[in-house]
Amino acid sequence: TAAAWIEAQKVEGLTLEIVRLAGRTPVLFFEIAASVGTTSDTATVSSQTVLMYGHLDKQPEFTGWRNDLGPWTPKYEDRKLYGRGGADDGYAVYASIAAVQALKSQGAAHPRIVGLIEACEESGSYDLLPYVDALRAPGNNRLGDVALVICLDSGAGNYDQLWLTTSLRGMASGTLKVEVLTEGIHSGDASGLVPSSFRIMRQVLD
Repeated sequence: TAAAWIEAQKVEGLTLEIVRLAGRTPVLFFEIAASVGTTSDTATVSSQTVLMYGHLDKQPEFTGWRNDLGPWTPKYEDRKLYGRGGADDGYAVYASIAAVQALKSQGAAHPRIVGLIEACEESGSYDLLPYVDALRAPGNNRLGDVALVICLDSGAGNYDQLWLTTSLRGMASGTLKVEVLTEGIHSGDASGLVPSSFRIMRQVLD
């Protein structure tokens, strides 16, 4: 269904393929040739590639649904929505293509764009890296020189505006503890003499 929708949009310069490796879930791979645009903008089109990544939600579908429920058909019951994909990454394919269409409708220049939409994310994406390796194989690097990866998989605080996450992956986490005293002292007695632990922590984080 997602592949058929992409093809139905008839995006200029787009080619689409369902790539299949033996024993693995498939991926949608689309490529959109670079465009110099039609506006008076003199921006130079980069020879590098923008990679749009996302996943097909509800796949694999798993088991354990009630007889009258399922992952593929949404159902409202007691003002609640049942069905996978209601609030996760079902939008990746549509958002990526819509973004490209917006560029083209404005006659804007853009570099080469590729899309990699996987079907294994719900199970831990163990099929993703084999596909990445296959698509960038020496002598047949279909990904190209990737300069920017747009990960179409994040959350939104509401449905009233567009939300952007700038650091979804690659987070470094830890535990920071700042101690300035061995016992509690009322700020009225020690303020000005005892440094603020919060201020120290803020300086360390900054």
